[in-house]
Amino acid sequence: MNKQVTVSLLNIDEAAMTIDVLDKLAALSSERWQIQLILVDNGSQPGQLHLLQDWVRANKDRFEEMLFIASSRNLGCTGGRNLTFKLASKDRLLILDNDVVLPRDSAWLQTLWQTMDSNPRASIVAPMLVFADRPEIVQATGIGLTDRGRVGYINRGRSTKSVRQNVIEVIAAPTACWLMRKDAQEQVGLFLEMFHPVQYEDVDLCIRLHLAGWKTLCDCSVQIKHIENVTTRNLKEYPFARLTVSNGMKFREKWAEVLPQLATIAHDDIVWEPRSRVQSTEKY
Repeated sequence: MNKQVTVSLLNIDEAAMTIDVLDKLAALSSERWQIQLILVDNGSQPGQLHLLQDWVRANKDRFEEMLFIASSRNLGCTGGRNLTFKLASKDRLLILDNDVVLPRDSAWLQTLWQTMDSNPRASIVAPMLVFADRPEIVQATGIGLTDRGRVGYINRGRSTKSVRQNVIEVIAAPTACWLMRKDAQEQVGLFLEMFHPVQYEDVDLCIRLHLAGWKTLCDCSVQIKHIENVTTRNLKEYPFARLTVSNGMKFREKWAEVLPQLATIAHDDIVWEPRSRVQSTEKY
């Protein structure tokens, strides 16, 4: 297996959390992964930035290549990840949030990689996301859309044991953890700045990939813990609720004509309370 990948990781005022992810990524070199790491700091406070800079100085040799970009302002998930798209030197990209809790070995990544190898038209392979504090509960096995453009996390709140550990095709997946083909990304372009700094930029890109003939897959045999909403709680100039409504309106206006063809869920399928359906035995 060709173990070469470009990894994208963003930080804003959460150095300790980011360093935990970095330590897990650095350990992959002992399993012969060749990693180009692109780490973007989105305008953190000086103390937080210094912690990250100290780690980079002490650990940069643990990667094949490390690019550390310290921005004086918040480029957002859109701008920060677009830097990765522009600078990536590998054929596959691993897009990560800094609030994922990665396993200590690379079995999870090897499985996502093999799933992509088995599906030539897979542009993105994502894992099942589970709650970090309740890992037996599903956070998302991809994203579904209603015919009016409302977003829902598939299987959210269900027991992981009630969800088949197979590979499913979805219309989109959260960017907390994406394994992505570089050629697919290059075909459809960057994250759109109209969704700066975050919210709906991932769904929009997945739709563009879908319309270009690519697939987004979720491999439910891989479970990754995700703390959720760490980045958005640090965006004081962008209140989360207001941002979600504003970008949601832009998203629905942009895709209004095709949303009925993209719909995979009904309004009643949408659940945001994480534990409301834990007792369900229904399978996707």
